[in-house]
Amino acid sequence: MIVRNEEDALPACLDSLADVADELVVIDTGSDDGTPALLSREAAADRFERVEVGRSGFGGFGAARRLSLDAVRTGWVLWIDADERLTPGLRRELSRRLDDGTIDENDLWRIPFDTYVLGRRMRCRELEGQRRARLFRAGAAAFSPSAVHEGLVPAAGAKTGDLAGRIEHHTMTSWRGYLRKTALYARLEAGSRSRAYAVVHMPVAFVATFWRQYAWRECWRDGRAGFVWAFTSGLGAILRDWRTLTR
Repeated sequence: MIVRNEEDALPACLDSLADVADELVVIDTGSDDGTPALLSREAAADRFERVEVGRSGFGGFGAARRLSLDAVRTGWVLWIDADERLTPGLRRELSRRLDDGTIDENDLWRIPFDTYVLGRRMRCRELEGQRRARLFRAGAAAFSPSAVHEGLVPAAGAKTGDLAGRIEHHTMTSWRGYLRKTALYARLEAGSRSRAYAVVHMPVAFVATFWRQYAWRECWRDGRAGFVWAFTSGLGAILRDWRTLTR
């Protein structure tokens, strides 16, 4: 995993990994809160056979993911973020597959996600039912170089399957905290966008994005959390265009 100022979210994530993961590799991209001390305590404990904590400047998510993968020594790799945690069902499934060898049926495994916004499990079309490739055999995939929205690129011939157990993703626990993340994403994405497109898109960015999320993708089903999600998505669209025009 890669982290930055995750002292609040990280304990629950690490608790969910205990007794499932053998080793923990973390790249800290510049924490100035209690995250480094928390990781030092984890390294001194015995929940994982090996804990390696590296530190690096932040040059985009893809680059940081690649750096973390370079430090992995195990035969299987689970990519996870601090605001995510394995559900009990996924923990049991992983333990069983590791014990009986059925984990080797595929090279990559997609995992279903339950996404939470302001404490509510979301049902909107964008967030419900997501499956993401997060567990892979070492060498069977690599991280894309994308500065934001990075993902796994499977090796040629890699076989992919689906797990039943789920990951909980607590993506927005506070609005202000998520807004800071949105601003970071906007800055990173601005470098790959066209200024001409931003000129045309910015006047309609908020309304178009809010409508797409709230109405077409049915965020209205999620009450206040759905409204906040759609509203913040609209703000993010404006920020991306503004950053593109002022870069």
